[in-house]
Amino acid sequence: MYDEILLMNLRNVDKLFHGKVFSYLLFGVLTVIWGSNFILMKKAGLAFGPIMISFSRVVLGACVLWGMVLATQIKWRFKPGDFLALSIPVLVGAVFPYSILPWLIERNGSGLIGMMIGLVPIMTVIVSIPILNQWPGTQKFIGVAGGLVFLIVLLSDSIRHDAKLTDMVLASVVPLCYAVANTYIKKRFKETPPLLLSCTVLTMSAIVLLPLVFVLPWPIVKEGSEQNLSTAIMALLANGFLATGFATFGFYYLIRERGPLFAGLVAYLIPFGAIIWGWLDGESVTKVQILSICGILAMVAFIEYGGKRFKIRN
Repeated sequence: MYDEILLMNLRNVDKLFHGKVFSYLLFGVLTVIWGSNFILMKKAGLAFGPIMISFSRVVLGACVLWGMVLATQIKWRFKPGDFLALSIPVLVGAVFPYSILPWLIERNGSGLIGMMIGLVPIMTVIVSIPILNQWPGTQKFIGVAGGLVFLIVLLSDSIRHDAKLTDMVLASVVPLCYAVANTYIKKRFKETPPLLLSCTVLTMSAIVLLPLVFVLPWPIVKEGSEQNLSTAIMALLANGFLATGFATFGFYYLIRERGPLFAGLVAYLIPFGAIIWGWLDGESVTKVQILSICGILAMVAFIEYGGKRFKIRN
């Protein structure tokens, strides 16, 4: 019965909270956790290199989920042919963004890079066209176009304030990667138990990243980091157990139960958490950047609530 026991319990909680309320509660918890994730990566970067941060988070996250798998006695559901399909969520949705984010945060600050995650819902609408064959109506199209305009303003202002063009392009690719992975999961693995799926994705990501830890020139532990080592280790643990383990399962649950667009709306509030933590940590954020991300999130709200449902072209 794979993780039907766990899913049944979650749905019982859902019923206890009157239907869809549980999804919104989980949505809020994920927003708080992932809104703090960028400052955690920044603090982990005080002592560890980007690949080590990435590898640690998937290993620790997988440990949490394997414990849940063993506790619920889930049966293995994947066939040999599924592993090629799993390369999309593994490489596109985990390995690349998890590895590049700590590097971008170290160079540009956690607040600015965290803002870019607000693009996930807009990117989801775009990639749903080729992946799910779902075409947006007029209002959703306007929302996407408006969001991209605000993105250009955000990128331009960030570059004027010493951010590198290549960094900002890579930061824009990260939400695109998440959107592709989320949408593909909905299409290819909609019947797969979210706990088993998230556990497998993190485990495969750890296998891919392990040799890179020793091959790439980025240091495992930075020189002269002894003073910050305890803070960095605590940040790694929180990043792995909470932001990667628990949150990944919760996110895949939302994708399965509510769809990739709703799940992607977790990104709606993540930038504000990243901005607040960055500001508290002494980072400077310009008014134009704040207005730009507010504009992007306004377009996200317009996409979700202002238009008709997707038109599906047969």
